[in-house]
Amino acid sequence: MNHRPVVLVNSNRMRPPVGPLGLDYVGDRLRAAGFAVRLVDLSFEDDAAIGKVLAEVDPIAVGVTFRNTDDCYCASGSFFVPALAELVAKIKSQTKAPVVVGGCGYSIFPAEVLAASGADLGICGDGEEPFARLATCLQTKDDWRDLPGLVWPDDEGRRIPNLKFQIVVNPPAFRAALDVPPTRSLVDNARYLRQGAMGGIETKRGCPAQCIYCADPVAKGRGVRARPAAQVADEIGVLLDQGVDVLHMCDGEFNIPPVHAMAVCEEMIRRGLGESVRWYCYATVHPFPAELADLMRRAGCVGINFGADSGCDRMLARLKRGYKRDAIRHAVKYCRKAGLAVMLDLLIGGPGEDEASVRESIEFIKQVNPDRAGAATGVRVYPRTALAALVRQQGPLEQNPNLRGQVVDNDDFLRPVFYLDRQLGPEPADLVCDAIGGDERFFPPPRSGAAVNYNYNDNRVLTEAIAAGERGAFWDILRRLADKG
Repeated sequence: MNHRPVVLVNSNRMRPPVGPLGLDYVGDRLRAAGFAVRLVDLSFEDDAAIGKVLAEVDPIAVGVTFRNTDDCYCASGSFFVPALAELVAKIKSQTKAPVVVGGCGYSIFPAEVLAASGADLGICGDGEEPFARLATCLQTKDDWRDLPGLVWPDDEGRRIPNLKFQIVVNPPAFRAALDVPPTRSLVDNARYLRQGAMGGIETKRGCPAQCIYCADPVAKGRGVRARPAAQVADEIGVLLDQGVDVLHMCDGEFNIPPVHAMAVCEEMIRRGLGESVRWYCYATVHPFPAELADLMRRAGCVGINFGADSGCDRMLARLKRGYKRDAIRHAVKYCRKAGLAVMLDLLIGGPGEDEASVRESIEFIKQVNPDRAGAATGVRVYPRTALAALVRQQGPLEQNPNLRGQVVDNDDFLRPVFYLDRQLGPEPADLVCDAIGGDERFFPPPRSGAAVNYNYNDNRVLTEAIAAGERGAFWDILRRLADKG
């Protein structure tokens, strides 16, 4: 049987651009299933490119990846779903093929985004296998309604308030092990290195942590699903052959569990990849043994962004981080000894936060002395998290003094809404900035009424630095720029 092609669209237009890693994996799986794949990458092309491709091919489906519903930044509150709806409408005006939306941001709000965007179908959770099976069913005209992770409108699904129809959300099937063959043949990864400063790769998906605010377990599962270390190393070799030698490990937490992180590093060291590649990652400060820091450096790691969240033990307990602040001190010490740059990200404003905890936190971070520290103010509320359950217990959103952002007609939390404990007063960002006191190691929130901010979305300073040749994690580029004066 001759397969009709599949068109894949990257909808993420943020600057600096971030490579659509999931779309690269999905494209490889579709090709392995016998489908020709055409990519329209809106990071580098305008909407006219969609019409051009659709005029050339008659696709069996058009897949649209949706990375983020918003920029997760309280000071801006930029919301991306309306732009997705406009994009879907343009695609549907030019083809009769079903439009299928997926991606990490989509998977947090599968029914809500499907309804708001006007897409025909959705895939929540892992997209590679379900999309290939969906395309095959569409090709053979077989029933696809029972496929894991499929989201679709129907009269028999669960009702979404204020909608004229119902939506079925099939639970995703998170497999125990993650097997993603490392072809990486769809996306222009070298261009993303030139314009976005890094390539991307996953070593695992899913997270078992109990953090009250995090949507990663919602989108990717609550169990860790690790890839074989040899497969990860193979993929790094593929990217190096494409000229991509600066990478970001896109795992939620690279070091959960430590034994897998060590295995990946040991395989990279065995193959000599640490001599050819520089890479960064997200990690948690516990468990983070000194041995792992040393292995990471030998494997080519140059910087780690730790989601420390707080330097106050009381707040760490409220956020259910599972460690105390001394773990932060130890992690920084191990990184210093290994020669790794360190970024500590604070998350300020959660339930119970007050002026005392803010000042304690920031003073502690100063003492620990990371290379850089972020001070994000406002905790994004996501559905199916403990924080969302707490917010619902506190009553109607529009009457909740702890919330900022979209509090009217937003019971599903789709539009950006942030928790900022009322104990911080009317201008919490000013309080945080006062506590930082001009310390240049911090990326502070913008003061009330200020135009400047340190959001990565549409960051002109970063974009210009990358064009001038800077490479690496965005926080590390900004650090180097500041250190140069």
